Amino acid sequence: MKETLQDNSTANNAEQLPAPKGIGMAVAFDWGLTVELLLLPILMIFSGSSVLSTQPSTTSNIVIIITFLASWVIAALFGIFGEGVRRGWRWTRPVQIVGNSLGFLGGLALLVQLFNNIKVGNYWTLVPASILLIVSPLIAWRLSRPETAIWFKSVTSQEARKRHGGSWVVWIALWSIIGGTLVAIGALH
Repeated sequence: MKETLQDNSTANNAEQLPAPKGIGMAVAFDWGLTVELLLLPILMIFSGSSVLSTQPSTTSNIVIIITFLASWVIAALFGIFGEGVRRGWRWTRPVQIVGNSLGFLGGLALLVQLFNNIKVGNYWTLVPASILLIVSPLIAWRLSRPETAIWFKSVTSQEARKRHGGSWVVWIALWSIIGGTLVAIGALH
């Protein structure tokens, strides 16, 4: 009897909260970074990236191992962080807002490279520039909305997972895979 009452109060609390804004975009952004960081070292090996090919043979094996380890550790951290946003961990919201605001500034810095690349017919820089200049500030703005702040302050991890579960996770993962792959391919061009 107590479990039923407790489950109902949890469900009622989640239903009474205002709908959060930007959670899906933020999680897709973080998981997209995860995909990008997982793919970059692999793509560097298959493409014969200049970073690895300029090293002597014995040194390049060490560089490859260090690159894989560092990239995959950072990728795991972004994956966990994205999961934290999905689960409504309170501390992730301000970190995501600051990170995406800084990402916008990085996008501004990328404009020079984008312009130079477009002049020579390379349009791959358009992908990360668009993400940093359009999606990143949109995430920061949506997460900074009062209803999202209330949601993060009030929701439990269980309620957040219930709201952002099921097919929602599949769609976010799909967008993450597409975006992360495009940015990783673009980084090599």
